[in-house]
Amino acid sequence: MATLAGMQKSPKNGISEQTVDMSFTSKAVPAFIDKVNSHSLTQVLDLGPVCSENINILAHLIKRLYVCDMFSHLARAKKRGLESEPWWQQMDYPSETFDGILLWDLPDRLTDGDANEAGRRCYDMLKPGGMVMACAATETETNTGVNAYVLQKDFRVTFRVQPHLHLPLHTRKTRDLLDVLDPLKSVQSFLFRNRLREFLLKKE
Repeated sequence: MATLAGMQKSPKNGISEQTVDMSFTSKAVPAFIDKVNSHSLTQVLDLGPVCSENINILAHLIKRLYVCDMFSHLARAKKRGLESEPWWQQMDYPSETFDGILLWDLPDRLTDGDANEAGRRCYDMLKPGGMVMACAATETETNTGVNAYVLQKDFRVTFRVQPHLHLPLHTRKTRDLLDVLDPLKSVQSFLFRNRLREFLLKKE
């Protein structure tokens, strides 16, 4: 995603955070919440960068929220020069545990092989009929900076730069993205003016 001028925040632990002014109102997140909440004891896994705002908002909307920051696990694995398997081991939840998984734009940070592994592992962790929400930059995006998706009221989303995460960007056409996330099947997709795409995918 392109990085526009934002508001600089006070440094934390020597690392400054910047909120990027590319906000938009998500269509996929409320649809995702609505679909997963059809279950009596909803369990959702968030694979994005840890974000207190998201935890606070989602904790009020769903029964049980689990957080596993795969972006940080991936960055540490790459820094140590390891292959993908050690960081995939963090996704070791039992089969058919979750009603929904928030993947965010993790596929944009993965090679085709690793993105396909992410899709297969999400499929395995989902209950039948479970949902995945994913985001992706368009294939013309050139900015490689990693952002956290920060949820606000009424599902408004802002972006917070993650300067400590150095991950390559792998953009894809919509058809190619859906292919690598197989066997998950696309249910809905949305395109925004900020060149972001949102996807709802389902375990059939």
